[in-house]
Amino acid sequence: MITFGFKARVLVATALALVVLSATAAELPAPPAGLAALAKPVRLPAFSLSTPAGGTVRADEFRGQVVIARFWATW
Repeated sequence: MITFGFKARVLVATALALVVLSATAAELPAPPAGLAALAKPVRLPAFSLSTPAGGTVRADEFRGQVVIARFWATW
């Protein structure tokens, strides 16, 4: 019987996950009409928001990351 070390098991698990994810991504439906991928990334405008804990979050803290902002109001 062949035994694998921890690193080998992690490598095999990662490879299998990539195979499953790539197969799943190939089966995804096309985006709805009117929704298209951006040809060029859009820069996040400079802004800051207050957190419920009393701190502040600034847009430049997320430089180089993908940001999805959802603004919600109850009025």
